Amino acid sequence: MWDQIYYHCTTRSVRRRLESRTALRLFLLLMALAILLVQRRIQHYHSRIHSPPTAEIPSVRRVPIPEKRIEVQPREQVESVVIPHKPEKDDAELLRAKKDSAEVKRNSLPEENKKSVVCGGHTARSCAECPRGQDGSWNGEGWCNGECRWDKNKCIDKPSYVHDDYYMLLKEYPFQPVANDKGEYVNIIMVRTPFRSQRLKELYLKYKDEILFLGISSFESFPLSSPNPFSANFSNDEYRALFPGFLTMMHHPEEYFDPRVKTILLSQSDFNLDGPLKFGKTHDTTKNYDFIFSGTDQDVHKNCVGWSSFAKNWTFVLEALEVMCSDEFNLKGVLVATKDKQGKRACSIPESCNGKMVQTTFLSNQNDFFSYVAQSKFAFIPQVYDASPRVTTQALSMNVPLLMNDNIVGGWKYLNEKTGEFFHDIHDFKRSLRKLLDSLDTYAPRDYVSSNYGNEIAGVKFKDFVMEHWGDRVKLPEGTKWLVPSGA
Repeated sequence: MWDQIYYHCTTRSVRRRLESRTALRLFLLLMALAILLVQRRIQHYHSRIHSPPTAEIPSVRRVPIPEKRIEVQPREQVESVVIPHKPEKDDAELLRAKKDSAEVKRNSLPEENKKSVVCGGHTARSCAECPRGQDGSWNGEGWCNGECRWDKNKCIDKPSYVHDDYYMLLKEYPFQPVANDKGEYVNIIMVRTPFRSQRLKELYLKYKDEILFLGISSFESFPLSSPNPFSANFSNDEYRALFPGFLTMMHHPEEYFDPRVKTILLSQSDFNLDGPLKFGKTHDTTKNYDFIFSGTDQDVHKNCVGWSSFAKNWTFVLEALEVMCSDEFNLKGVLVATKDKQGKRACSIPESCNGKMVQTTFLSNQNDFFSYVAQSKFAFIPQVYDASPRVTTQALSMNVPLLMNDNIVGGWKYLNEKTGEFFHDIHDFKRSLRKLLDSLDTYAPRDYVSSNYGNEIAGVKFKDFVMEHWGDRVKLPEGTKWLVPSGA
């Protein structure tokens, strides 16, 4: 084979030159290299034919593409072919489809999360959609009452009597809404605590000309600064003239407030007594305890040292317990919220009271608290810095008299010969306690509180107070009978 290649690839003159063995060997080596190169070329060609297209991408990208080819089919034209423009009719159908989808999503939500109105015991998306008959007419006033109003044989939206940002402000704790006897909010906001930040004060200053803001006695000694070491302090002058009016429990408000500030002897504890009165009338039960003391989630893990304990005057409670548990009185009592939420650890009490006191956790169910009150002969009110002690009117509503500290900031007005006894300090505590126990059959606390407090009495006073001084600023719903601070 090599001879054939040799004679086929050479000429006579070349063969003469290759007569020597060295020249022949060199020629054959070159021929072998040429054959190998041809074989490699053939293999590379076949690999290009049988490889997947991605293998060729690098070489394709290196090929320059004429500019005219790019201009023939720009990106915009390619997209317009894939997604053609829809006519206006299709756009409207698309909007309706989105609306239907939103409606389906809304209907899948829990009922309480849907935006709706209550009309006649039914719910609807708006007053205009309250229940109607088959002929399309409304079923009548009974199918409209609630959050809607029946007017000229139509069920329509009730007018709003509050500022557009009223509900936004209510998310901040110091701000409390005011409602009428029908539960409708009016354009008044109560300020029940000191402002805890500059931002809250700035909110008040921003809206004070558009919403009527009034102060109310509801927290510690507000509007005065509290001596409670666990509370923030502020100047006693800060709220002297800040609000145009104040519902206060002060003995002599004219000695504190600026002369321009209108005041009235009302506080949070004067209102919303229907529940306690009803409970008391239906639970006139056997007295299993001599007294009840109401804490407010006491600082149990610090052995009753903290904000709540100071507010409830716990250090004096311990002194008073020594007297009440002594052999002379030997009283049994209930100490509410003096045990931790797990019911394992309790605040320390005098050894003489062991086996005589029931210590409870914080009672989140108010009826549980009412039950203890109804079973007690009197309520012990030792606190001083409490502007509006709700337990006082709640106990009176259940026909339970009070043994009250006469230094208390608020609540003092509830005490008289029909409702209980005052004490001044530990020195006269024993005498006051004895007088109360000897007079239990002579008090008439429920008759007194139902005749002087509650929404129908305090609420009317509040409404008249507002109308007298700010009738030009506040529009009340037609037929409003009274106003009450709500949501406390």
